[in-house]
Amino acid sequence: MEIRINNNEYWWGISVPDGCEMPITAASETELRITGKGEGDQFAPLLLSSDGRYIYGKKPFSVRVSDGVITTDTDDRIEIHDGFGDLRSAYLAAMGKHFPFTGGLPDELFFRVPQYNTWIELGTDQTAENILRYAHGIVDHGLPAGVLMIDGGWQEDYGIFEFHRRKIPDPKAMMDELHSLGFKVMLWVSPIVASAGTQYKMIRDKGFLCRDRDGNIAIRKWWSGYSAVLDFTNPKAVEWYHSQLKYLMDTYGVDGFKFDAGDTSFYRGDDKIAVPTSAREQTRYFNIVGEAYRLNEFRAAYDFGGHAIVARLHDKHHTWNDRGLNTLIPNTIMQGLLGYAYCCPDMVGGGEINCFNGGKPLDEELFVRWAQANALMGMMQMSAAPWRVLKPENAALVLDAIKLHAKLGEHFVELAHNAAKTGEPITRHMEYVFPHQGYAKINDQFMLGNDILAAPVLQPGVRERSVVLPEGRWEADDGTVYDGGQTITIETPLERTPYFKKVK
Repeated sequence: MEIRINNNEYWWGISVPDGCEMPITAASETELRITGKGEGDQFAPLLLSSDGRYIYGKKPFSVRVSDGVITTDTDDRIEIHDGFGDLRSAYLAAMGKHFPFTGGLPDELFFRVPQYNTWIELGTDQTAENILRYAHGIVDHGLPAGVLMIDGGWQEDYGIFEFHRRKIPDPKAMMDELHSLGFKVMLWVSPIVASAGTQYKMIRDKGFLCRDRDGNIAIRKWWSGYSAVLDFTNPKAVEWYHSQLKYLMDTYGVDGFKFDAGDTSFYRGDDKIAVPTSAREQTRYFNIVGEAYRLNEFRAAYDFGGHAIVARLHDKHHTWNDRGLNTLIPNTIMQGLLGYAYCCPDMVGGGEINCFNGGKPLDEELFVRWAQANALMGMMQMSAAPWRVLKPENAALVLDAIKLHAKLGEHFVELAHNAAKTGEPITRHMEYVFPHQGYAKINDQFMLGNDILAAPVLQPGVRERSVVLPEGRWEADDGTVYDGGQTITIETPLERTPYFKKVK
C-alpha cells in the first residue's frame, strides 16, 4: 500500500523508539519497523497525520518513507481513514475504533510521587541490606516515599518465584520494613526460565514453554545469557504464572510487579505455541498477563493502547544527545499518540547501567536537567541516589524537582483519570493541542493536558532558551505573565524548571 504525503503534512506512529525522527514529512527518508531497531519500547500498527488521516493495521506492519510516499510492507488487513481534520481528531477516531480505553487505571501512587528503582543503584546486588539502606536513604534525605521497585537479582533463578535466601534471608521482615517506611513494593519478573534451573523440567513437561519450528524447546539469547521463554498463549501457563505472583503477594506482601523482557526478539513467527501468532503479537499476550495488577510496569508492549499498563521508555544512556535526555520528550509524546497514556520516561539520569560503570564521571548538570524534565511529566522514576552521586547543591536541586513533581501530582492524577475516561494522552504534542499553527516540528516543549506548557532545558550549559507560546495568556513558573502568540526568550539558570500555565 502506498500513501502520498501531502504538502505540509506530518505523520507520527508505529514505533516509540523512533519518536526522535518524528514527525515524518514528504522530505523524510526512513523506515519505521514494527519490530524496532534494537530497542524494545512500545509499538502499535498505527500512523497518524496532522491532516486528520490515519493508517491502522489489524496485523503488524512496517513502513518505508521515500520520495514523499509512505509504503507499507503489506496490504493485508490495513485500513486508511481520512477526513478528521487534524492530529487530535485523527487520534480520537483511531482510538475510539481500534483501542478504546478500558476505564482502568494503574495505582494513583505512580502519578502522585516519584517511583524508585534499585537497578542503577544496586545492579544485581539486590540484598536485603542494600535494599533497606537505599529505602532509608530516600526517606532520610527528604524524598517522599512512593513505589519501590526491586529489580533483577532478588530471586533464586529465572522461572523460580522465590527470594534468594543468601541475599534476602527474611523476605517478609524486609517487606514489612519497606511498608513501614511508606513504600509500595514491586518485584522484577519476566517470561524467562533458566534452562538448567530446578523448575525447568516441571515447566517443560507441562508444556508451558515456547518451542521452535522443529519442536525443540526454544532457547533464546538475551542480555543475561541463553534461556527458555514461557508461552503466554497457553492459558495453563498463564494460570501457573499468576499463581506464582499471587504466592509472592500472599506470602510476603509484595504489591506488584515490573514485567521486563517480552520483546519481539524473544520470539519467532514460526514458534510452535498454543495459539500460533507472530513474534510481535506474542508481546501482547505478556501485556495481558501484567494488566491484572494495578502496580505494573512494562518496557515492551505491542498494540495494547487503552489498557491500564505503565509503559516505561527503554533504558536511556547517560547522555544529552545519544539516546539520552534528547529522547524523553519526543518518545513520551509518541507513547501517548500510540495509546500508552500512563507512561514513564525511564530513570532520572538514564537507565542503561553500563553508562554508570567503568569509572566514568557522572555529568551532574545532565542529572539535574533530567530530573527537571521528568518532574514535568506524568511519572518520575529515580534510581541513582542523588545524595550519593551529586554534590550537595546539585542534590538539593534534584530534591526541588521531586517536590515540584509532587506539587503537580494531583494534576497528573486528574489527567490520568481523564485518559481512562476519554483516551486523551497525558503528555501531548503542541500540534495535538494547537493544530495547524506551525507547531508540528517542536520536540523540545510539550503540553500536560491543555493548559500546562512544559519547556525544560535539554542542552548543556544553556542558561536561556526560547519558548513558543500559543495564543492566550500564560503565567510562567516565576510568576511572570506573557501574552501568547509569540516566541519569548527566558532565563534558565540551573535551578529553574520552566513551565507555563494558561490563565486565559
